[in-house]
Amino acid sequence: MQQSPADETIRAALQRSHARLHRQHELVVEFGVASLKAGDLDLLLTKACVVVAEGMQTRFAKVLTPLPDSEDLLLSHGVGWDEADIGHATLGGDVASPAGYAIATYRPVLSNHLGQEHRFRTPEMLKKYGIERAINVPIRGAMTPFGVLEADSTDGDDFIESDIVFLEGIANVLSMAVERLAAGNAEALPDPYSESMLNASPDCVKVLSTDGEIEFMNDAGMCLMQVGDLAEVKGKPWPQLWPEESKDLVLGVIEKVSSGESARFEAFCPTASNEPRWWDVTVAPIVSPDGEISKLIAVSRDITERHHHEARLLSLIAAQNSKLDESDLFLEEIHHRVKNSLHLVNTLLMLQANLAADEAVKLQLETAAGRVVTIASVHERLYQATESQDLDVVEYLGALLGDLGSALGDRKISLEATSFVLAQERMAPLGMVVSELITNALKYGKGKIEVSLHKAEDHALITVTDQGDGFPETFPKPSGTGLGMRLVKSYSGYGDSAISIDRLEGKSTIRVRFKL
Repeated sequence: MQQSPADETIRAALQRSHARLHRQHELVVEFGVASLKAGDLDLLLTKACVVVAEGMQTRFAKVLTPLPDSEDLLLSHGVGWDEADIGHATLGGDVASPAGYAIATYRPVLSNHLGQEHRFRTPEMLKKYGIERAINVPIRGAMTPFGVLEADSTDGDDFIESDIVFLEGIANVLSMAVERLAAGNAEALPDPYSESMLNASPDCVKVLSTDGEIEFMNDAGMCLMQVGDLAEVKGKPWPQLWPEESKDLVLGVIEKVSSGESARFEAFCPTASNEPRWWDVTVAPIVSPDGEISKLIAVSRDITERHHHEARLLSLIAAQNSKLDESDLFLEEIHHRVKNSLHLVNTLLMLQANLAADEAVKLQLETAAGRVVTIASVHERLYQATESQDLDVVEYLGALLGDLGSALGDRKISLEATSFVLAQERMAPLGMVVSELITNALKYGKGKIEVSLHKAEDHALITVTDQGDGFPETFPKPSGTGLGMRLVKSYSGYGDSAISIDRLEGKSTIRVRFKL
């Protein structure tokens, strides 16, 4: 069954969310590995801003640092801002500003409506750039706060809680780098990774040998995996921690990363206490100073809640689609019965016409029977295309005219039309209008019947021509009940102004404007 627009919108939103979370995860790992080799703090802070801008899909990111003997914060590093502002522009550092509050409380601040904020004032600099939403997270220093890492946006989707986790991951890496470089230890450590930095991560971080044996797991990882002591897993092959169905996948990832590539995957792996968990895992190589791959780093983010949420959402969509499928079956049965009933009515009317002694009554009964057949044809053609929200007029009318030609006469009917789609709710009225015009041509005209349909701005122009003698001067005033022309005027959407007659061609030509 075709997905509804709402289902497709939900799936597209989930895919965008997945892609964004995956990329943020990769960026934190890549930045963490790069920071281990960094010897220039200024370059690392600017790189952090570049990484944040990419991960948040925004133009603006910055680092704010406290100015000596002042409450103000300096825009020390950033991307997206004018060069004249970087290193010179200042913002308030008191608790009435978002950045000041973050640095004073060591708590993140998220605001998606800066112009409507009652908690904080909006800094003039952010007003200058038209910033509408911002996230501030503190960067810890050795003794005092180092500063604030901030992402800003002028448009786009709202920032969400997972964006805070991403910024905090980058800020934690910066905190460890600041501490290391401040101690004057920019040279390579005995091992090419910092355990203190890895312990600052909220994700499960493991350092592996190139063969995949676990050498280190950070504190958050042991907590998430419910491991009591590092000795319980140290020295074990990492694939052994995974269920049987995932071991081949993990072995393949280790082989790939050991050759110099990075890898990412999602998989199920229970904790040591057998609690079910889903993980988004990124694995990257750690390169030694001599350029050789000496270890691997695996960062696993717990996505169990997200996975359950998506599973419930997809289950609801499947249940809704199942109900729609059942409804479609019932509706198809109804359509089938309506068609049979209309043909039964046609049969009864024709039998009654054959028994009528009065020719006028007989003609009226035959006309009514013909209209019932027309309605049946229109109805059948429409419900056969119900899986599509919009229908192509050429395809629909071509089939309908074939039915009408067989049901109402043996004269040739041709169609010349511009292909365009029409909303389903307007296709049935179009079919009824065209059917009525052709019925008139079959009854009162002669020769070949030509039908044309062309789109013109907000309406379509229907033209039906036959080789008759033309319409009388009184047309379209009714000579009989006038029901046919009343139907045409009503379904067209333009009332009395819908119909025009061309009497200059010496044959019967009628034009109808039809509202799309």
